[in-house]
Amino acid sequence: MENKNYLVSGGSSGIGLSIAARLIERGSQVISLSRSEEKIGRAKQERPEIADKVDFITGDISKPGDVEKIVTYVEEKYGVLHGLVNNAGVLTKGTIETISLEDWQFTLDVNLTGPYILTKALLPFLRKAEGASVVNISSVAGLKPGTSVAYSVSKAGLDMLTRFLAGDLGPYDIRVNSVNPGLVRTHIHLDNRVIEDREAYKAMLEKARPRYPLGKIGMPEDISSAVTFLLSDEAKWITGSILTVDGGVMVENDLIPPKNTHKS
Repeated sequence: MENKNYLVSGGSSGIGLSIAARLIERGSQVISLSRSEEKIGRAKQERPEIADKVDFITGDISKPGDVEKIVTYVEEKYGVLHGLVNNAGVLTKGTIETISLEDWQFTLDVNLTGPYILTKALLPFLRKAEGASVVNISSVAGLKPGTSVAYSVSKAGLDMLTRFLAGDLGPYDIRVNSVNPGLVRTHIHLDNRVIEDREAYKAMLEKARPRYPLGKIGMPEDISSAVTFLLSDEAKWITGSILTVDGGVMVENDLIPPKNTHKS
């Protein structure tokens, strides 16, 4: 992966920033795309060791005008992309009775239409790589309904986009896979104001923890390691896969008697 070019959307926080850091460690060139200068500043404070190595740029993947500027930037500075990580996403709350049409549309625009627009626009640079990899960051909420109708639907759609593009772009030797995380400790709940404060967030994580057979909530590094593998040549015969990285939450079964795991 050394000296290869990768673009990570939503690359200034959480999972995206962890992916960027792993790629930098492997000698890659990383373009980190973010909608917010504020998040870029926060990222540089959180990961000072990569602050001057990642190419941080701003843009909104749900806006075709912004994507056109991103295309021009990639063309002029890099010319070729060896990988794309569609990680940018938003989280809204609400059932069909409580969510507004505005929040529904916003969620689908960023989580589903955005990856479609960005992948389509960057396809010429991915084709030049002769063996590129696209990884979409989805969610277990796309496989099993979560607490947000818009978020679950957007991620289910992203998984189908993954499957379709795997077949569509395979003849160009472009692989397309999804990584579907369970609950991971990131800024997303607080940044999107789904949780009101840090204490409430900690309480939510602790309440969720027993649902995970491995007994712990995920960290960004748990996801970025899987993403880095799928981007690498070690996964050169893997495409169209939906990989759950979820601490076992998708196989959680409350009918199984609890284990006595107390350690003295």
